[in-house]
Amino acid sequence: MSTAHEYILGADAVELARLRFQHKVWVSQMYAFLETAGLRAGHAVLDLGAGPGYTTLELATIVGETGRVVAVDESESFLNYLRAECDRYELRNVEIVRSRVETLDLPSASFDVAYARWLYCWLSDPEGALRHTATFLRPGGALLLQEYLHWGAMRIIPDDPVVTEAIAACRRSWDAGRADMDIARRFPEIAPRIGLTVELFEPIARMGRVGSLEWQWVGTFLRDYLPKVAARGLYDQAEYPRFLERWRDLERDGASSIFTPLMSQAILRKPA
Repeated sequence: MSTAHEYILGADAVELARLRFQHKVWVSQMYAFLETAGLRAGHAVLDLGAGPGYTTLELATIVGETGRVVAVDESESFLNYLRAECDRYELRNVEIVRSRVETLDLPSASFDVAYARWLYCWLSDPEGALRHTATFLRPGGALLLQEYLHWGAMRIIPDDPVVTEAIAACRRSWDAGRADMDIARRFPEIAPRIGLTVELFEPIARMGRVGSLEWQWVGTFLRDYLPKVAARGLYDQAEYPRFLERWRDLERDGASSIFTPLMSQAILRKPA
């Protein structure tokens, strides 16, 4: 994100590494979703909130040389990383645009698909941004969304008060900001207002034991983000070392599981 509208999790090297791992955790889910939606070679795709472009590279592979991907983000550092990756892989079907999604200026009705994951939950006017996004779709085109349905559903099993408080602190940080973390719950009501129909709307629930991808994903997020929550006065800084110690204890014990935030995936289609 731009310095004027900094991404709440940051855009530094630590976040770059976390996003890389997060992409690996969710890439198989993404591919299955894109196949269901009918994405194929030759399509024009708008990748919104592309960040460092891990998903952009996957999309570019799917649509092939006859297709194109326009990657949009407002972080110059993330987009510079993506530019370097496109050069490294000699990708010529990727265009990079620095912009906020709300003010994106592209030709209307020029894309077969617009894809976003964990984007609209951060925006102050998600419905307005979705309405704007819909203008870029061709007749019959689809808006593909993977967003949180119930972030607060995340919990550790068996319950552990130290980890539970860490999760609650993250939730306080969302509530204190402009984020609508559970934005997916609104998609069915928003879609008809912006001229789209709901073709698919389903939950994504994932749970994993110690050592699983799900466990590692949540652990990496909490370790990186909790100091930022503490810096905002929403988490006791003294609790952070206690959390790290407790998380290590749980990993050594090996008996715990983590239920990740409840997600949703939706296909919102523009009438042909």
